[in-house]
Amino acid sequence: MNTTTAFNYTQAKQYAIDLFHEKGNSYEQDKKVEALLILIGIDTGFRVSDLLKLKHSDINTDNEYGKPFITGYVAKKKRLETKILSSNTHRLIETYYNYCMLAHGTVNDLIFFNYKTNKVYTRQWTHKRLNLANDQGELGKKVKTAGAHSLRRTAGANLYSKTKDLREVQFLLGHDRMKQTEHYLKLDQSEALERLARHYD
Repeated sequence: MNTTTAFNYTQAKQYAIDLFHEKGNSYEQDKKVEALLILIGIDTGFRVSDLLKLKHSDINTDNEYGKPFITGYVAKKKRLETKILSSNTHRLIETYYNYCMLAHGTVNDLIFFNYKTNKVYTRQWTHKRLNLANDQGELGKKVKTAGAHSLRRTAGANLYSKTKDLREVQFLLGHDRMKQTEHYLKLDQSEALERLARHYD
């Protein structure tokens, strides 16, 4: 089985922001949903099955860190996990909430609720949309194996590229063991040696 690959974080983020602001056709709401899926996914590293169950009421802005948090249930671990949202992602979630109120006169608490089908958007829909964006080069250089799980990999790869701290990535992804995080990021021997070399004169 092929393993999904991370997207380019910067380009995926810009694509999602541009997509969110597109107007003028019957798929406008679907585009906003796809955009939020990408943005929340690359912020939080939630698995897509857990991501799709997130609610507006899961967001907490009243905390000691001064950042918007979102808490979701992680089915694989059978526990709640709290992640940080970027200010921009949080602002677009609020904009989407107001959009839904104007468009439908009500807002379902589920962020990824499909108002056409009265159900949550599916993993299959997510997979299809991300594969299409990947094929069109919208998420950076086209990756060989794209899918819904690519968002989680992008979140981990982005944090590691910024911090070079495996413990922070481990916490973000909710891994129980560091080895799991290393394997997930596909760190090879040269990467490990590069990290070690920084500790020597």
